[in-house]
Amino acid sequence: MIYTASYFEENRHHGRLISISRSEPKRIRSHGKLDFLVPSAELLRDWKSNLIDVAGYTARYREEVRQNWTSVKTWLNSLDPVEDQTLLCWEGSGIDETLKRWQETGQWREEQPFCHRNLAIKLVERYRPNCYGGRDVLLVPKLLCDSCN
Repeated sequence: MIYTASYFEENRHHGRLISISRSEPKRIRSHGKLDFLVPSAELLRDWKSNLIDVAGYTARYREEVRQNWTSVKTWLNSLDPVEDQTLLCWEGSGIDETLKRWQETGQWREEQPFCHRNLAIKLVERYRPNCYGGRDVLLVPKLLCDSCN
């Protein structure tokens, strides 16, 4: 199954750790990097400079992925539903705030920060639904391994 998490949400890391960001924190040891899912420096610069909004970022990221579709498709076809992997980048998931609000109010309303990780996992969900684990392994307790807590 394929999951996503921030580098800093180690309790949500599951299986092989795969980077999909331009850089990684020094203390994190990933098992590889999927360069074809990493946003370009220009796209990140324009986002951080507020030159584009969510729609603009999404359109440009999808175009970058389309330009690398051969590599993306090869990766998607290579996925094994039995092998757990977590796609990692810098942005926090916001899931802790969602869980806290749910515990306090009983209302589930996901408010996730915008992140390309959520665009990347949609590829898995769409093209390899048998490998889709979701955005947060802790929300899928039946799939937890002994090392996840």
